[in-house]
Amino acid sequence: MTTDNTSAPTLREVVQKMTPLEKAVTVAHLDAGMECNGAETLDAMLSDNMTFADVAEIAQRTGLTKKQVQGVIASLSSKGILSVGNEKPNRQPGVDQVLTDWGLSVAFDLLAEGIEAKATIKPAKGKKVEKAKPAPKAKAERKTDDRLIVEPAKDMAAVKPIREGTKRHAMVVALTKGCTLEELAAVTGWRRDVASSALYTDMRAAGYGVRREAGVLRLVLPAFLKRPAIGEKGRAQGEVLLAACK
Repeated sequence: MTTDNTSAPTLREVVQKMTPLEKAVTVAHLDAGMECNGAETLDAMLSDNMTFADVAEIAQRTGLTKKQVQGVIASLSSKGILSVGNEKPNRQPGVDQVLTDWGLSVAFDLLAEGIEAKATIKPAKGKKVEKAKPAPKAKAERKTDDRLIVEPAKDMAAVKPIREGTKRHAMVVALTKGCTLEELAAVTGWRRDVASSALYTDMRAAGYGVRREAGVLRLVLPAFLKRPAIGEKGRAQGEVLLAACK
């Protein structure tokens, strides 16, 4: 009996190994989903995944040829980022690809870094490359530098006080001032990919939102809070939340 001690690659490791075309096609699927259901956060998209798109649509969004798109889709499928051969919504003819839950996390990480769906490729030396059709103008230009990454809680029950002196507290302090992902990793002592994941997991679990503005990450408080709910060990949760509302 043998034991497999190999660990699964992290989100950052997966993104770093993706080619520019894979990144563009992944973001193109996310763009398609955002236009379809209006969702702009990972949570919203996970609850209503409408990232369906066929080869022709992705070719238009990226500027690649259909043949190029098919090759990239096969690669993304092998990595578990795309699920292929899905029936179209509302019983429309044909089949689509859809981002998996893991693929959505990858896509939002790419989005946070400002990756666009428009792809460019360099022709091989001495070889003519099939000219791709120009991408159509988007209905509304996506602003990658001003985007809500994590949506804040809408009711008090979803907010959890953060204990002073913890790494989650360090995240809140840094995000309140405004920081880059690299700076967030530095103040927490985490690797960059861990800090990136914590933006979705830790801040969402605590009830806070995160917005990206011109490359800077900022904390977004729930509408009913005046400041982050930070408390000392042993202090009553209700007391900490009440104080943060004043």
